[in-house]
This record gives sequence, C-alpha cells and structure tokens, in this order.
Amino acid sequence: MLSIEEAARFREDGFLVLPQVLGAGAIAEVRALLDPLFARFDHLPRDVKRDLAARPADDTVAPRSAEIERPSRLDARLRATEAFRRCRDVARAIGGPSVGYSFDHAIYKAPFNDAETPWHQDQAYTGHRRLLRTFHFWIPLQAVTVESGCMQFIPASHEAGLRAHGRRAGGHVRAVHDADGTQAVVCPLPLGGLTVHHPLTLHYTGPNRTADVRRAWIIHFGPWGRLAKLHPAIVLERMARLAAGAR
Repeated sequence: MLSIEEAARFREDGFLVLPQVLGAGAIAEVRALLDPLFARFDHLPRDVKRDLAARPADDTVAPRSAEIERPSRLDARLRATEAFRRCRDVARAIGGPSVGYSFDHAIYKAPFNDAETPWHQDQAYTGHRRLLRTFHFWIPLQAVTVESGCMQFIPASHEAGLRAHGRRAGGHVRAVHDADGTQAVVCPLPLGGLTVHHPLTLHYTGPNRTADVRRAWIIHFGPWGRLAKLHPAIVLERMARLAAGAR
C-alpha cells in the first residue's frame, strides 16, 4: 500500500499525494451513502451540520459549503467501505498497527460559489495544544482541479508547530492569516486519488468555480483511535486547565 520512500516523504513534507488508490466502484460506494445524507441536509440535527461559508441560519437558503460532522455515525456502513479500509491500511503503514479511526466529516461545496476553505492547521480545531500523531485523509468523490477546489499544502509547515489562528464563519472556521500561499503545492487529483496530511500541515482549498458539486470525505486515523481524548497527555492538559480555572 505504501512504499518506504512515500512514508519518508510524508514525514518530511507533512503530506502525501496518492493519485491511484481507489477504483471507481469504491468511490461510488461512498457516494451512495453520503449523497442521501446531504440530500436531507436541512433535516439533520443542527449539532452535526453547518455551512462553512457562513450563510445566515436560515433553512430556506442552500448552504454554499455544507459540512456533516461524523457522517459515519449517521450511516455506519461508511466504515465498512473499501475507501475506509484502504485509508486505514495506509495510516497503519505509516503509524503502525495500533492506528484506528478517530474522526470523519464530509464537505459538499456547491457549484459556482466563491467559498474558500482558508489556510489552517487541523490541530487548531482540537481544542488543545498537545499533538496526537494522527493522519488526515482527504478523499474527493470525483476528479478535482484547481477550479473545483482541490487541496493545496505548504511543504514542511508541520515542522514549525501550531500557528496562531483567527476565526471566521461565526467562530467555527479557523484561519492562519499570514500563511505564505506562494509556497503551496497544488494537488489536482483524478477519480480515485486522495491526499493524507499531518495535523500541523498548513492546507487550503479554493472556491468551486465549476458546474458540479465538489464532494469530499475526510477521515482521521490515529494511534488511540476513538479513545484519543483519554490519551494521558490530553488528560493531563485538561486537568491542568481545570486546576488553573479553580485558582
């Protein structure tokens, strides 16, 4: 699944582009489960959905960048898909056999819209500074280009640690305002390709200027899997915060 050279490149650059991992059938399998969830997006519980493009809270307005958090909780069949298994295999090839699922979300970016996903590090969304060694897979459910909003990465940006992030979109979306986008590697992909990145790697996707929805499923795997919040480093950090608040 992964060569020694590819694993070394991931550690050096903080991301890896894998253009031929999944067949058309594996992508169709995921689409068949995610498309119905987004078709009833308006009727999903409010705590699992949002518009990353910050439309007003009005169910009559279609979201420009619809996100569903943990869709595999809404349809557990997603974790039985070939795409899920293949990504887990790649994560274990880099991180070892104890690596397991920790999180997933899906983003459907509407056609002809100017909503970008600004430069950020995923670690900024965890709520803590302690870094768990996770692997974040971005799986487009169609071929992606610069025009449709493919991934872009700044190589080796994970080596500099967690950057200061501002907030956008009603306080949810995080953004690094001084990221140097001129250093970016742009990563268009054919159908069946994907990327994997480190939680501290700066990345960005641009607006979708095409006539089709740009669909993506994102899965995180890590050494503690779903029990990441019980990692000793995270527990100690949480206890320290509680102690500081009690003073």
